Amino acid sequence: FELSEKQTENYGRRFSMSMIWYVNGQLMPSPTTYKIGFEDLDNDSYRSITNGNLIRNVIKRRWAKISMSWNVLNANDVNKIASAVNQDNVTFRCISPAFSNGYIVFGGYVSKMEVELLEGMVGYSLSFNIVQSEGASWQ
Repeated sequence: FELSEKQTENYGRRFSMSMIWYVNGQLMPSPTTYKIGFEDLDNDSYRSITNGNLIRNVIKRRWAKISMSWNVLNANDVNKIASAVNQDNVTFRCISPAFSNGYIVFGGYVSKMEVELLEGMVGYSLSFNIVQSEGASWQ
């Protein structure tokens, strides 16, 4: 699946209103909040006891973790999202201004999913983290 040229060009204007994301090629409901973070993945890094310098063995740079949440969803939307991401390894594609092409694509899994029935039983809130589990082209 590909975003159209118009979608890619205009993602910045729409980003504040709706965030387009896909799971295994399926368009998903836009979250209320979206946060993407990156960190390096190190192996056996340590601090020198002689001079205090950090000695790093970087395996991959910019390992992604995305946090998403929805304030009010109906039961069908909660089920659609939860069912789509309830797998060990899922391909995620999300709009992201952090990349020059306007999106990020990687294999990952969902961790720490929470569903809450809202006061007055008006709907549900949903939140989870998407953790990258496979290397990606930008690394």
